[in-house]
Amino acid sequence: KAPWRRRTRAATTPTVWSELSPPSRRRSRAGYRPVAADAASSPPRDASKGMALLPHLACVAAASGALAAYRFLLIWMGSISEYTDYTAAQLGVAVAYGLAIAAWFGVEVGVFLSPRLGYGGVPSSEDAGLKGIKVASESGGEDASVLTTEDESSRDSISPPEPVIFGIRSSGLAALRAAAEFSAIMGYVYLCDRTTLFAKGPKTVSPTMFWGLCAAVLTVGLCTLRLAGKKGEVVTAPLQRDQTEEWKGWMQLQFIFYHYFAEGEIYNAIRLYIAAYVWMTGFGNFSYYYIRKDFTLPRFMQMMWRLNFFVAFVCVTMNNEYMLYYIAAMHTFFTWGVFFTCWIGHQYNDNNAVCLLKIAAATGVTVLLYDVPGVFHAVFKPTAGLLGFHDPLHPEFTDSLHEWFFRSGLDHFVWIFGMLCAYSFPWYDRQLQAIEDMPSGKRALAKAAVIGSALAVGGWYVHTYFLRPKREYNKVHPYTSWIPIAVFLVLRNATAGLRARYMHLFTWCGKVTLETYILQFHIWMKSTGINGSPKFLMVWLPSFWLNMAVVSAVYFVLSYRVFKITVVLRDVAVPKDNRGIFVNSVIMAVATAAFYAVGVALKG
Repeated sequence: KAPWRRRTRAATTPTVWSELSPPSRRRSRAGYRPVAADAASSPPRDASKGMALLPHLACVAAASGALAAYRFLLIWMGSISEYTDYTAAQLGVAVAYGLAIAAWFGVEVGVFLSPRLGYGGVPSSEDAGLKGIKVASESGGEDASVLTTEDESSRDSISPPEPVIFGIRSSGLAALRAAAEFSAIMGYVYLCDRTTLFAKGPKTVSPTMFWGLCAAVLTVGLCTLRLAGKKGEVVTAPLQRDQTEEWKGWMQLQFIFYHYFAEGEIYNAIRLYIAAYVWMTGFGNFSYYYIRKDFTLPRFMQMMWRLNFFVAFVCVTMNNEYMLYYIAAMHTFFTWGVFFTCWIGHQYNDNNAVCLLKIAAATGVTVLLYDVPGVFHAVFKPTAGLLGFHDPLHPEFTDSLHEWFFRSGLDHFVWIFGMLCAYSFPWYDRQLQAIEDMPSGKRALAKAAVIGSALAVGGWYVHTYFLRPKREYNKVHPYTSWIPIAVFLVLRNATAGLRARYMHLFTWCGKVTLETYILQFHIWMKSTGINGSPKFLMVWLPSFWLNMAVVSAVYFVLSYRVFKITVVLRDVAVPKDNRGIFVNSVIMAVATAAFYAVGVALKG
């Protein structure tokens, strides 16, 4: 039916939302119109105001109760804390956590009680105005009430009114819930690593247990083997997302097991894993900018939020320096490197010569920064307040930038190799497809040649570089780490069957590598204190394996929850327009200054 619109003179008394339901409609010559409220069907205006006030009062009461409970919790945590001299930032963020929990609990109670106390709320944002409904104004002027419809069913699909508590709609509770959950998790992090509530024990150094656990996890991973692609479509392209997440996942598991068992014998392999992470920073970001050509501020700020939101709050809460979690700093820095390489002259990125020239220029800048004495410290000296590190276990390092130079310097070239791989990806994909299109005999010989060559190069690398002692290996690692990465890429994608399959267990773990990296310090193991490394195990139960299983379950669940919370809060804090980002940045800056001022006042 063609839609039509009729106007009716406004009723002499206001229309209430509940009267738009089907039982309260009646047909007239003028078409559909809402029935005016009368004294029998609608509460008096003063009573309606009272109904709206009650949920708000309940919200205030619930929030006040939550704050009181939070205060007692802080007092108890302080009584068992290993540290009593808190910084102003710690005190300020503790206040912020309490307000987040109180605000969530208060609004949650208010929204829950609103319909039960007779307060219907306001039209949902999707319905208000979108279906042509305007509630008659109290003035009762002409043309004050307009109702349009296509048929009876369009009116029956109107959503119920949405409770609003202090300007917060019920649909906006997701952000408050995420903030409150995050605050609770941060409290748990402090409770685990800065109090005496949970015992700490020595690490068990056992290569047999380490490799046995790795083998068991690999067996489980093989049981989760899946085909890449969606809706039954098999994907055989190299380096598809599930494969790279799988790669990150199994490396991360062995990385944290390396810390848990203090398995120093695989130090060189761990260095290669970190290099592979940095390679992915170059590969993934270059691929995105090269293909999508999206250099917008929202996309870049969302990436920065993903990398630094969690680590920033952990640093403040635990009074640790940023460089303790050097992985976050490295990924952030090299992400900036890829962005500027792609952004400068981005209108010419489709020109092969220009693109290769920019990658070469990035290589030259990297050589100047890291391999010319004095340049690195001159450039980064102004950032020593952020990137400086004072290691309590190594007081002999008086240069605060030593850790940043050492960590980033080990992988200062591999991100460029990642960009080169991304640039060469279409060629690589065509070569693999050409091999698949060969006759079966020739195809088998080609694959055997590729695999054999890769294994030969890998064997040469292991014999020449990988088996060197730790300190000698560190000297050659920045210039040779690309070799085993290239070998792995060739072997992992050598056949269509390998490319089409991935282990879902490791893919899942690969999505939360940042969270598992940070939380291993504080809720899976226990650190030596401020700026301390995780030298002890978290002990809940006397049995080693049972204790590890229970603590690990909590550890992985909370890592996943922090990952999800980061995404929820990112969508709120980093909108998709520049003006919204500017406004939110100002709000967050003011809030940060305010909470820090509160911390200073409490400390004083």
